Amino acid sequence: MKSKRIVALMTTLLMGATTVGVFSGCGPEEIIDSNYDDTKAYITVGTYAGGVGRAWLDAAAERFEKLNENTKYGDKVGVVVDVDADKVIYGGANLKSSSLKKDLYFTEGVNYYEFVTNDKAADITDVITGSLSQYGESGTIEAKLDQGIKDYMTAQTGGKYYMVPFYTGFYGFVYDVDLFEEEAFYFDDDGNFIGLDKGSDDAARAAFEADKSNGPDGKEKTYDDGLPATYEQMILLADEISGKGFIPFCYAGSTEYVDKAFRAYISDYEGYDQMRLNYTLNGTANLVKEIKDGKVTTEQVKITEENAYRLQKQAGKYYALKMEETLFGSTKYIGKINTDGHTVAQSTFINSKYGGDRYAMLVEGVWWENEAEATFTELEVQGQDAKRSRRFGFMPVPKVDENHLGEQTMLSLNSSYGFINKGSQNLEIAKEFMRFLHTDSEMSKFSAKTSIPRALNYSVQEADRADATYFGQSLIDMRSQAKVVYPYSSTALVLRKSSDFEEFEWFAKTRIGTNEWTL
Repeated sequence: MKSKRIVALMTTLLMGATTVGVFSGCGPEEIIDSNYDDTKAYITVGTYAGGVGRAWLDAAAERFEKLNENTKYGDKVGVVVDVDADKVIYGGANLKSSSLKKDLYFTEGVNYYEFVTNDKAADITDVITGSLSQYGESGTIEAKLDQGIKDYMTAQTGGKYYMVPFYTGFYGFVYDVDLFEEEAFYFDDDGNFIGLDKGSDDAARAAFEADKSNGPDGKEKTYDDGLPATYEQMILLADEISGKGFIPFCYAGSTEYVDKAFRAYISDYEGYDQMRLNYTLNGTANLVKEIKDGKVTTEQVKITEENAYRLQKQAGKYYALKMEETLFGSTKYIGKINTDGHTVAQSTFINSKYGGDRYAMLVEGVWWENEAEATFTELEVQGQDAKRSRRFGFMPVPKVDENHLGEQTMLSLNSSYGFINKGSQNLEIAKEFMRFLHTDSEMSKFSAKTSIPRALNYSVQEADRADATYFGQSLIDMRSQAKVVYPYSSTALVLRKSSDFEEFEWFAKTRIGTNEWTL
C-alpha cells in the first residue's frame, strides 16, 4: 500500500498544489497523491511509531483493502486505509491535548477515562460485543478480553466500550541464544552446566538438547528447557557467565526497566489470583509473618481497600527485591553502567558480539527488537549478521525453589489502546476496520510481525509463528502457556487512581513521613 501525504488545507493553498479533499475526523484534511482514486472510500489511521512500529498496520491495511475491493460504500467501491506513524504526534499525551484529525488511532500512555470524558473516543460497544462471523469466527472481541480489563473499561460507562487494549507490556531479560549455546549456559537435570561437545554433527546436537533440564515450567521438550529453573540457578548462571569473562547484564543507567523486570518476578511467584489482589483489593492474601534465617513464614489476611497497604508484605515482593539486590545491587554482574538510555543499551548489547565486552542478557521490554531496528540495519550494511540470523530469547522467570515449578504468571505493565475518533466522518468503515484488526487471524499476524502479543486472548497460528523472529517465537511460546495479570479492575480506588496502578507505581513508591522513596 502506498502511503498518502496529508497536510493542512492552508499549507496546500499557500503552495498552490492540486488537492483532493476528503473529510476525516473533526475537520477537512487534504490527501495529496497522484494515485488518489475518488471512486474509493478513504479512512485515515494514526499510529504511535514506538516499539510496535507501523509495518503491522500497513500489512493489515493491505489485506483489508483487498478483502473489500468490491465492497460498496455509498457511491464508492473499495476502500483505502491511509496510515501515518509518528512517535510524538500520536502519543497519548499529545492526542489528549490536541484536536483529532484521523479516523482511528493506536497509541500508548493513555488514561482511558480521560479520553472518554473529554469526548475523544467514539462508542464502539457494537464493535466489541458484536459477532465476527463475517470473518469466520463464532465469538466476539469482548470474549477475548481479560475480565479485569472488561470490568475497568465498563465500570463508569454504563457497560459501554470506547477503546480496545492494544499491546502487552512485558519486561524481563532478553538472552543471547547464540552465546548461550556457544558456551553451554544451560543446566542439566542434576543442576550442573551441560558439557558441550563443540562438534556440529547431528548426534552432538541431539545429545546437547537431550541433556537440558526441564526448566522452570517443569516440563520436558518445551521452550524453557535448560534455562534457570530456580533463583539459585539464576545466580549460578550469572556467576558462570562472569566466570567465563562475559558480562551477565546490560541495561540503561536508570533502574526503571530493572525494577519492572523484577515486578515480573513478583507476579510469577504470587500467581494469578494472589497478584490480582493488588488491583481488586478484595480477598484473602498470603502475607509475610516472619523472616528468620532467610526462611519466610506467611499468614492469611483478609484484604479490603482500607488495609490494602498490607499487600506490600506479599512474599513475592520480598523474594523479588532480594533477587534484584543480589543481581543488580553491585557492579558484580553489570559491568560499566550505561547512562545514555535504553536505545544505547540495546545497541551495546547487539554490537557486543563483534568486539569488546560481550553481554549475555539485556534488561528490556518485549518491543526492544523494533526499537533497535536501526542498529540491526547498520550492522547488516557493514557486512555483519542480518537481524533474522541473530537469535535472542525472552527468559522465563525462574521459581523461588523447586517446589514452585510450573506455568508462568506474567504481568503486563502498559496503558496502550486503540480507538476511533468520536468526530470521525467515516465511522462505519472505521468500525469495520477495527473489527477486522481484532480477528484471531489478524492478531496472530500482529504477533508474528512485531514479536509482541496483543493484550487479548487468542492463539498464534503456526504459519505466522514461523514468520516471527527467534525472539518473537520464544515470546509466543511463553505467552501461549502463561496466565497474564493486567493492572485493572472496577475497584473504586483503582478507578480514581488508575495511573498509580497501571505500571504498579503504588508498589514502587512509598512515603516515610513527608519523604517519597522510589524502589
